[in-house]
Order: sequence, then structure tokens, then C-alpha cells
Amino acid sequence: MDQIRPFPPTEFIDQAEEEEAIRLAPAVDLKEWVLKNFLTIGGALHNPDHDHIAELLHDDETFLAFAWASSAAVAKKRMVLGQCEKVMFNQGGWKKARQEQQMRDWFGFVPVYLITIDASFCEQSSDANFCALIEHELYHIGVERDEDGEIIYSDHTGLPKHYLAGHDVEEFYGVVRRWGASENVKRLVEIANNPPFVSDLDISKCCGNCVIN
Repeated sequence: MDQIRPFPPTEFIDQAEEEEAIRLAPAVDLKEWVLKNFLTIGGALHNPDHDHIAELLHDDETFLAFAWASSAAVAKKRMVLGQCEKVMFNQGGWKKARQEQQMRDWFGFVPVYLITIDASFCEQSSDANFCALIEHELYHIGVERDEDGEIIYSDHTGLPKHYLAGHDVEEFYGVVRRWGASENVKRLVEIANNPPFVSDLDISKCCGNCVIN
């Protein structure tokens, strides 16, 4: 990798433990690391699947930001270690102004997408698990494509059109056990039976994008 992976500030986690509350903070160094390693051609972890994100960030740094959360969130009795969200604000009174101000105070701008990562998990996780979590959240930033698979560009901006993407495969074990695998599940099994491109991986994680929403 281009450099040692970023770790969350120790004092940030310590303060959260003292207050017995979840704290959040901007992760500017994490964004820079992701840019160098995942989103730059020639980067150690470069994946062309994310080139549409890199293309937009090249023209507009406000497209994506990262934040640390001091610990995992709990949603539907599951631990959430990472979440990618399209930034939207509550209307009414000063809610929108307050939330926009928080983003500007953190990053200097209001991002289009925000990826939040559990700092306590990343503090002790392996490099492979950390990278898998980061890439999982990047995949939630989808790009619209036409019937030929070509990226659709905005007539107004000339840039790729993005959306918040769901998982490629979502199914219950019981359905597959009783009724067999769908084409998407079969495709996932086929891919899983081949050696991974990056490394062997055993990760236990939960994606907030799907659990919370």
C-alpha cells in the first residue's frame, strides 16, 4: 500500500469512553489514503470499478467525505461497522442550517456522500478486514449505466450520474435451502470459489446502509 493505513486518533476513542457516548469526527486522512490507494490508477489497491468516483472527485472534492465513529452503532440487533449515505438534511426551523453547519465545520464543505467507519473496529482489525470494509462502502456509491453498460453522464454537469446502490446479492439462507439459488446467488458462489484478487479474508462486518435504512 502507498502508506501505512490511517488509524483513528486514540484520544478520540478515549474521550468517547469517558463520556459514555458515541462521538463522531472528520477523517480527512482516511479520505486521502483511500484516494491514493483505491481511487488512483497505479495505487496499490486500485479498483477500476471505482473509477467513476475518482473521476468526480478529480473535479469536485466535495463529492465524498469520510468520518470516524468512536464505536459501532446498533441497528436491528446487529452491529454496524460502516455506513455510506447520500447526505440529506431535515427540513423545518433551523435543522437544515444546523446540520449543514456541522458538515462545513468538519470538512469545509457539504459532501454529496459520506462514509462513516467504526474507529474502534479499525483500531484492532487486520489490514485485510479494514480494506474490505472500506471497499464495501465504496461499492455503495453506484453509477447509472445504459442498457449497453456504458456510464450515463449528466447533460447539465457532464459528470457521471450516481446513486446509493444496494448489495449485489440479498437473500435468506432459508429461501436458498428450500427453493435453490437465484442467478445472483449462483454468480456469488462462482466468484467465491475462485481465489480472491487481493488476499484471503475472514471478515465479520455489518453494513449500515442496508441495516439502518
